[in-house]
Amino acid sequence: MYLRKSRADAEAETRGEGETLARHEKMLLDLAEKIGIKIGKIYREIVSGETIEARPEIQKLLSDVKKGMWKGVLVVEVERLARGETMDQGIVAKAFKISDTKIITPMKTYDPNDEFDEEYFEFGLFMSRREYKTINRRLQRGRVSSVNEGKYVGSVAPYGYERVKIKGDKGYTLRKNSESNTVKIIYDLYAYEDLSLHEVVRRINEMGLKPRKNDKWCVASVKDILANPVYIGKVKWNWRKEVRVYKNEKLIKTRPRNDEYILKDGLHKAIIDDRTWKIVEAKRSLNKLPIPRVNTVQNPLCGLVYCAKCGKKMKRRPYTDRSKEPTIYCDNPKCDNISSKLHFVEEKVIEGLRKWLEHYQLDYKEHIEKINCSRIESIEDTIKSLQEEVKKENDKLLNIFNFLEDGTYTKEMFKSRSESVSQNVARLNNSIEEYEARLEQEKIVDKGKAVLVPKIENLLDVYNLLKTPEEKNELLKTVITQVTYLKTEKAIKKNSDPTNFIINLYPKINKANV
Repeated sequence: MYLRKSRADAEAETRGEGETLARHEKMLLDLAEKIGIKIGKIYREIVSGETIEARPEIQKLLSDVKKGMWKGVLVVEVERLARGETMDQGIVAKAFKISDTKIITPMKTYDPNDEFDEEYFEFGLFMSRREYKTINRRLQRGRVSSVNEGKYVGSVAPYGYERVKIKGDKGYTLRKNSESNTVKIIYDLYAYEDLSLHEVVRRINEMGLKPRKNDKWCVASVKDILANPVYIGKVKWNWRKEVRVYKNEKLIKTRPRNDEYILKDGLHKAIIDDRTWKIVEAKRSLNKLPIPRVNTVQNPLCGLVYCAKCGKKMKRRPYTDRSKEPTIYCDNPKCDNISSKLHFVEEKVIEGLRKWLEHYQLDYKEHIEKINCSRIESIEDTIKSLQEEVKKENDKLLNIFNFLEDGTYTKEMFKSRSESVSQNVARLNNSIEEYEARLEQEKIVDKGKAVLVPKIENLLDVYNLLKTPEEKNELLKTVITQVTYLKTEKAIKKNSDPTNFIINLYPKINKANV
């Protein structure tokens, strides 16, 4: 059974029409009871996503369907399986057709290998896609129209405001709350006391002023507040428009700044006056660092180095003074991990890979001879035991159906008992999947390491020949999952070691291999 909410369901819930998944589950359980189907597993999609990639439960369902685990799948309507991209609809249709898995709805049962059912199924998906696009266009037009009228169309109010329904009209506007005083303080400190962003952050943290979610302010949060025209009574739309691009043959979503965004006078009251806003804008424009090329990676360790103290991803800090070398630092204001020059950390990472390779090559033969077969056997025994439990539970389910047919159980008793047994089966099947995945990990331990060795050898050979940080970064990400960094003492004394920091490398092999 597959359950998923649509946008219309979410809107119905806000009107108090009940929880959608629970209503659909009851409807499909009643259908299963009526036509004598036993439910082996329920997939509950609790996230909203246009594509298969964004919906983890449909991914699990399709994987199980391809394995031939189910004779049929119950859904409220076929559109719940795929309503987004045409490519996704094709993936769903192909999975059900090849595995000969039926799609069962309250209105109709679809046999994917029946010519007429297949055509009907594909037509239904096509029409649902058209309906989705029509609804989406209408929503976008409605949002643009609301922005032009000065209404606030965001789902979450910016810091300093709360979102309120407009009386006597559709839509929302903003109303100042207690946070607005903090917004004024931030602007005043930056505009009139000539403080840097870091100094503003330090000052408001010392004053005990709190952000909405975290305990302490960070530079990024303050920077966003200083750049948001909502505080001078404006509303904006498409400031960061979603753009889809292919990177390394994968479709990813990005939200770059859009120069053609909509900016209109809002219905809400401003927190900041125009004079203060102009001063802040002028100061921010002077402090902007020149960027050679949009989205160019300047840090060869980008996305790899994590703070060993707080766990936050560390960043590259460039300087307007070109004589100063970039450093790598943790931007968590509560963290006291000390920064280092970027090139020192990069050199240590390469040296760490070289040592890992030498150690591995020395121990490889011995490691092969000491493979622990008992662990694999133990996992295999556990899987067999779980499979026997599943068989017992399925036998129980069959008896429950028999008791319903001969009148021993009422419909209420049947529903209660069958739900309990089905949940046990689903739990056991999940455990089997977990142990099978663990078994697979154990079996590929040495294969994973053996594959990694030539990759590291290649990296060490060509790394210094690469011309750009982006090329180096892409190559490092093929062999490293992450690097942790720790430095507790500043290298400020004469003859002190600037590399007095500790890094830990995590090679890109299966967790069972580390």
